[in-house]
Amino acid sequence: METHERQSLRHRDGEVAIDLPDKFDASLYFIGHIRTPWTRREDCPKNARESDAVCTILVDARWSEALAGVETCSHLVVLYWMSRSRRDLVLQVPRHMASPAAPLRCDLQPGPIPSP
Repeated sequence: METHERQSLRHRDGEVAIDLPDKFDASLYFIGHIRTPWTRREDCPKNARESDAVCTILVDARWSEALAGVETCSHLVVLYWMSRSRRDLVLQVPRHMASPAAPLRCDLQPGPIPSP
């Protein structure tokens, strides 16, 4: 990301951004996507337990055979790609905290797959 592009992105006081490498280290295949009612960062709950909103997981039909029997599971762990999350913030100030924090447990994570 060019420096002038990074500077134009909004961030909270105390957050620190870096220049990202020119290319990614890995790739993957998406098997679907998640629909949520939130369209803005500030509307998202910091924890899913804080909301009773209904989110829907839509799986591409080509992967349906791989999900055979999934209805018998009591729990599923879903890893998801946060496609709109900034990757350049190495220090964040979550809205519920007064000081900077490492982004591993924040709403924007440098790694696009959040911890469940």
